[in-house]
Amino acid sequence: MFIKKTLLRAGGASLAAILSLAAQPLRAQGSDAERLQKLEQAVSQLQKRNAELEREVSGLKKRTSWEPVVGAEGKTKTEVTSDGKTYVEKFVPQLASAEKWKLSPWITELELFGDLRLRYEYRGGRLPDHFQFGQNNQNDWQERERERYRLRIGLRGTVLDDWFFGVRLETGAGARSTNVTMGGDTSPTSPGGGGPFAKGDDGVFIGQAYGGYKGFPGFTFTGGRMPNPFVNTRMVWDDDINPEGLAEQWKHTFTIGGGAAEPVSYSKDGKNVAPPPPAEPWLKIDVFANFGQFVYDDSNPSNPIGAPPTTTQPIGGETQQTPLANAFMLGWQVGAKFDFPHIAYFQLAPTLYNYTGDGNTFNVHFSGDPGGNQTGINSLLVFDIPAEIGWKVGKIPMRIFGDFATNFEADDRAAAAGHPDKGGDRYAYEIGLGIGQLKRKHDWQIDAWWQHQDQYALDPNLVDSDLFNATLNLEGVAVRAGYMLADAVVLNLTWAYAWRIDDSIGTGTIGDNININPVDQYQIFQADLSFKF
Repeated sequence: MFIKKTLLRAGGASLAAILSLAAQPLRAQGSDAERLQKLEQAVSQLQKRNAELEREVSGLKKRTSWEPVVGAEGKTKTEVTSDGKTYVEKFVPQLASAEKWKLSPWITELELFGDLRLRYEYRGGRLPDHFQFGQNNQNDWQERERERYRLRIGLRGTVLDDWFFGVRLETGAGARSTNVTMGGDTSPTSPGGGGPFAKGDDGVFIGQAYGGYKGFPGFTFTGGRMPNPFVNTRMVWDDDINPEGLAEQWKHTFTIGGGAAEPVSYSKDGKNVAPPPPAEPWLKIDVFANFGQFVYDDSNPSNPIGAPPTTTQPIGGETQQTPLANAFMLGWQVGAKFDFPHIAYFQLAPTLYNYTGDGNTFNVHFSGDPGGNQTGINSLLVFDIPAEIGWKVGKIPMRIFGDFATNFEADDRAAAAGHPDKGGDRYAYEIGLGIGQLKRKHDWQIDAWWQHQDQYALDPNLVDSDLFNATLNLEGVAVRAGYMLADAVVLNLTWAYAWRIDDSIGTGTIGDNININPVDQYQIFQADLSFKF
């Protein structure tokens, strides 16, 4: 009631002032210019008074509750339920959205996120056309067709004093795949007893669980099972992997050119006139550094009873003590992005990956040949340089992307695999062209690239498990096309075909997709329908 009276007083005062101006005889005024000047002054005074009254009313609104008084039981609504035969009508509490979530007072921001993906997939791998490594089925293809789904859902947020956290649940227990194969658990020996529509492999696992701090300008510190902190490509890192350990990140932006905003100006009627926006810098440089210390293998026990265990290498025959210390993977990345606004950008992110040991799980030397070890991390010191250049043709974004990696210790890795003359198989690279982008409804994107990965160039436990089947010693082409059916619904089609690089050695491979070795030729087709929320 008080606010209503204030509004009436303000309106009355304004109306009285205007009427008093209109009632003055025009003959008492001088020339037209004088009358115009006095009218402008009067209008300016009225505007200032109205602005003062608006601020007063705004303050009163903040101090006054506009919510209607409700009973002790709060707001209610009528809810109708039915069991198929009768209908029951009852009153239930009507809660506002803010009342449905009970959050701790120290949580300042909370976001629910996730995605659901439906996939059709075909994979095929062919044996060599000659009897190699004891194979007795030359030119034979192993093929798989699967219908699959993936669900990931999580919460991330911030708490007081610049702390943050994230938790994500996902289907699939593997590090490089969160897919569930429909009808893949029908065997009576599978968990749950099998049969059609069983749920033996439809479990939920913790995909991410991390916390961190970003209270220092430009710095971010993270610990736990986290999203990959490095700028990378799928040639080196499968994008499903969430490493465990610690990460430290720093980023700072430098600008060249541009200018400060013009001061606010006023028109004759006292209104603000929006100044022109400040001139954009002609170059922005984002300099960044990313470091990671990831627990690659936990050695258990660290101090066994009795004599330490030993391992005999199957190829060289040497016997060595099984490592008792944990194995860590260390990453060191320093890079920059050069952005010429509305023209082009260029990003380069040199990275070095090294390992503190082999652990007790990965201490058998890598072979890559059929029947040999496929997971060893001995003699790996990988230098990787992902890069990207982007620009626009009209309104269409375009980019050239690529990656180059080499293993500085490939000579030792090849010798340990029984191929001392293959130390030159140390390189991996990709180069491709992308057109378009996927941001909103009706957007489209096409990427095509060439990829090459030598046998002793990369960590076989990290490379992508889809395009080249988590297999080394392959090269080939890949194409991906995407279309946004809605702002949060995207259709992606992916196809790749690869060939063996060095026909005299195997194709180091891990996984349960196409499990033949050597893979002389390989192809894959995937059709994905993804829903993001």
